[in-house]
Amino acid sequence: MRDLREIAAVRTRVTEGGPPAVLATVVTVTGSAYRGPGARLLVLADGTAAGCVSGGCLERDVRTRADALRDAGRAELVSYDLTEDDAPWGLGMRCGGRISLLLEPLTRGFPEHLAFLLDAAERRRTVVVATLFRVRGEGGPPLGARLMVDADRASGTLAGTPLGATVLADARAALSAGGTEVRTFAVEDIEADVLVERVLPPVALLVCGDEREAAPLLAVADQLGWNARVLGRHDPIPPLDERSAAVVMTHSDERDMELIPPLLATSACYVGLLGSRARTTQLLRDLRERGELPPGDALERLHTPAGLDIGAETPGEVALAIAAEIQAVFAGKSGGPLRERKGHIHAGR
Repeated sequence: MRDLREIAAVRTRVTEGGPPAVLATVVTVTGSAYRGPGARLLVLADGTAAGCVSGGCLERDVRTRADALRDAGRAELVSYDLTEDDAPWGLGMRCGGRISLLLEPLTRGFPEHLAFLLDAAERRRTVVVATLFRVRGEGGPPLGARLMVDADRASGTLAGTPLGATVLADARAALSAGGTEVRTFAVEDIEADVLVERVLPPVALLVCGDEREAAPLLAVADQLGWNARVLGRHDPIPPLDERSAAVVMTHSDERDMELIPPLLATSACYVGLLGSRARTTQLLRDLRERGELPPGDALERLHTPAGLDIGAETPGEVALAIAAEIQAVFAGKSGGPLRERKGHIHAGR
């Protein structure tokens, strides 16, 4: 979600009239690549960039293509072969992947689908954006035609079209369960490749503890594009959905025992508790004797001592360890060394 946050920061500078901004969207990836389908880079007319589509090797070429694209006034699909030893856009790094980007001049100002995604993030709703990036046959929709779907409605330039009606069924299925993938649709004499992108709300992080000690964790969360806040001493615990995490770092037995039961009663996917194993074992024993621990499998969401085992001691190191564990939990990963992973690093994304 950091891409969208950076794009939102320059939103008011994407206006009609004058040289348009150019939006690059990753639509296909084969093999190894830094970013997956759905990653975005927005390039303003003055060269300002927000978001990213690679580790830095493609951004330069996108900027170079932006001026020609503005003159042409229409979207185009560009493919990069990162298996080449010395590609003109790269750094001589053989990443081993092939990437296709949809490049679009934003002649009508800030695009509807980005506004839709920003609104969904604000309301913490899962949505689907379907983007047409390749079409075969005469009379098909233009590149960049889209369908935006949430639980209540469908909109966009594909809505109400024969192709849109076919895409809508898959988009609704992806909304409830599924990931982001490319699908091919055939309607009448038209065949279209469409990126069906399921976009989740950003991670919401609630830090329960002293603001000064929480600062390093908040800083890491900001870099990751998470929505983070500190719970004040007298603040009620806010509603926490399944895309939420909470970290208890008060260093007070009494306060920790006040916080753990209501936090575990929420839908938060991760609840972390700072402290030694001996201390937390005693806290949980006391809570169990009081009958204050929630029933069922709620304790499976409690991570204590919080964080991955990286030898963390300083506040910054502890913040890194905790943020890494939260990221691993939401990604469904173990958090082990990549060199010990079998198969592709990004398999299944």
